[in-house]
Amino acid sequence: MSGDNEIRVSLSRDLTLFDITMIGIAGMIGAGIFALTGIATGIAGPAVLLAFLLNGIVATFTGLAYAELGSAIPEAGGSYLWVKEGIGNHFGFLAGWVDWAAHTIACSLYAVTFGAFFSEFVIHFLGYDDISQATLMTVSAFGIVTLMAYLNYLGAKESGRIGGLVTLFKVAILAVFAGFGIYRTFLTPDWSAAFLADPSFLPNGFGGLLVAMGLTFIAFEGYEIIAQSGEEVKNPEKNIPRAVLLSLWIAVIVYIMVAFALIGAIKVDGPSWIYLGELGEFSMIRVADQIMAFGSILIIAGGFVSTISAMNATVYSSSRVAFALGRMGYLPEALSRINEKRRTPHYAILFSYFIIATMTFAPIETVASAANIMFLILFILVNSVLIILRFRRPDLKRAFKMPFAPYLPVIAIIVQLVIGYYLVTSIEHTTFIAGITVFWVLAGSFFYFSYSEKEIKRRSKHLIKKVYEEKPFAEKGYKILVPIKNIANAGDLAKLANIIAKEKNGHIVFLKVLTFPEQTPLSASDEIVRERKSMMRDLISSVDVPAGGIIKVGRNASDSILDTIDEEKPDMLVMGWRGRTFRRDFVLGSTLDPLLLKAPCDVVVGRFNPGKKLEDTRNILLPTAGGPHASLAAELARDLAVNEKANVTMFNVGRSAGDESRAKVAFRNLEPFFEGVEYSEKFVVSDNVEKSLSTEAKDNDVVFIGSTTRPFLKNFLMGLFPEKIINNTDTTVIMTRKWVKLMDVIKK
Repeated sequence: MSGDNEIRVSLSRDLTLFDITMIGIAGMIGAGIFALTGIATGIAGPAVLLAFLLNGIVATFTGLAYAELGSAIPEAGGSYLWVKEGIGNHFGFLAGWVDWAAHTIACSLYAVTFGAFFSEFVIHFLGYDDISQATLMTVSAFGIVTLMAYLNYLGAKESGRIGGLVTLFKVAILAVFAGFGIYRTFLTPDWSAAFLADPSFLPNGFGGLLVAMGLTFIAFEGYEIIAQSGEEVKNPEKNIPRAVLLSLWIAVIVYIMVAFALIGAIKVDGPSWIYLGELGEFSMIRVADQIMAFGSILIIAGGFVSTISAMNATVYSSSRVAFALGRMGYLPEALSRINEKRRTPHYAILFSYFIIATMTFAPIETVASAANIMFLILFILVNSVLIILRFRRPDLKRAFKMPFAPYLPVIAIIVQLVIGYYLVTSIEHTTFIAGITVFWVLAGSFFYFSYSEKEIKRRSKHLIKKVYEEKPFAEKGYKILVPIKNIANAGDLAKLANIIAKEKNGHIVFLKVLTFPEQTPLSASDEIVRERKSMMRDLISSVDVPAGGIIKVGRNASDSILDTIDEEKPDMLVMGWRGRTFRRDFVLGSTLDPLLLKAPCDVVVGRFNPGKKLEDTRNILLPTAGGPHASLAAELARDLAVNEKANVTMFNVGRSAGDESRAKVAFRNLEPFFEGVEYSEKFVVSDNVEKSLSTEAKDNDVVFIGSTTRPFLKNFLMGLFPEKIINNTDTTVIMTRKWVKLMDVIKK
């Protein structure tokens, strides 16, 4: 990663393919290539060329994952928001927490690189050779970080034009350096021996290759800038993936050319790759004069410009991550405060500075490895979320879809895990690297559960107000929460909840949420609340089990319902569905979807036939193929059958007659639910499962759907709500989602 992300500040709303390709190049060709190439060459030998190539391939996979997720969920927040949507609040916070660490430690890497170049300039070019280079490196790294943090506090930042010139300057220096080096390499007789026979292309085996990949992985971080520019790009579904590929592979070609020039052009006693490894972060400076006139001065100049530019951007970006986490309630609110005079988040800058400055005292390999591990964790989360959202949210509108998913992201995850393992186990000070990583993740989890979770709930209370509550006579035992959105289906929901509560000897809590936009004060609800109290009392009196009611006022219906679930801790949520939503980004609706994914209880969703009442139910259809959701559907079908003296038909559709034996197993598993109830079994063969179910549903009064033929993992990820069947019939359809607890997952 280079730190030239500040180029984004000047982006127009009309970015072309060329514009965003340049943004990606700026984000990748930077300080890392100046400092880490020699170290990586000493580890992998000539195979560092292959390390750069393979890193480019793996980075391409993750870059395409960023492109898809950025097109599907384009809101500000990037990886934090995607992980939060796919895996939940805890992992979403950890994504932001790790992202913050990655940028702060990356800033330390750029500072240490600056220290190396500065010490080399002072000692070897200015002649102050009586100074300890190690001490000068550390002092200058600490000093430059302090200066950059202060400049960020003052509000100084690079303009987009200056950032673009910096990028062109860096690329030009590397291209000229590589060009002279390649030319000198080809002038050498038997030049290929330096790559293939000294002693071999892979002198340290595949282990050395993987360590070099891990160490230089940070040099390929930066493509996420492109993916997060979707709303500003012309033809984003084509241009974003093209720009990711172009910028990545331009960077890969530059890296390979530089490494090729370093290994092939220098003349030393013994293998050149060993010599480069011994020089470490000083390798490009100390061999540049062998490759071109004034080479060392040019490389130092390029290193100064790259590291200062990178530090400016990463101090800025890391402090803004801390600022955003503070503003959202994940970190203390002080981090989101703005200095009145400078208009900068001074506490966030100070806190990030402490971490950056502390890491400047570590060796460069350790700092680079720690930054790489943090980025690897972040990219593994992003690749995992892409797979999860493909299954869980197939409804999301994706302007771009990653090809060969989930196979490519799975490959990326595996490779990133492998190179992370080799990086941690093979670099010096591995205990320190592993310790930093484990400590940071555990500290983040501890902070989330001890502070963030409670703080977010505390803040949400200001946006959700309970304005009415009537307690049921019995508050212990099985509890059913019934949110009421439409008065039209309130009676059907009350009837269904009443039937379930009677069979379980439970009670009901009705909930009405009144939502108002941000600009409307919650006090404006007073008049409407008086009207809704009457409706609530009518609902309570309509059931013959203990019941109560709650009215809340808030900004968002699903957040208010989840807040009530957290307070009331119901065993079951019973909701209504009015029909197909016009929003492409929701399956059942903006209120239902979050509840289906997050509610920690059984969920029942009813789409009722307005022309037929539940008490007129005579025939119930139960499609089934086994699984916990089918068991819940069977349980509720039995409750309704007992209450209304109805018949139940267990139904299964197979692709061939050979599937009947599997259907019978599913029927046998559900038979215990129907003791004392009239039931039958029906198996049909069809290539169109949805059409067969819809046809059969027309001959029944109610259909309970909780069945699936998919494996358990897919069941869990996709939520099991077959909306196609609902759309093809007017029959009352009741869908079930059983809350699958962790122990249930483990048992499977």
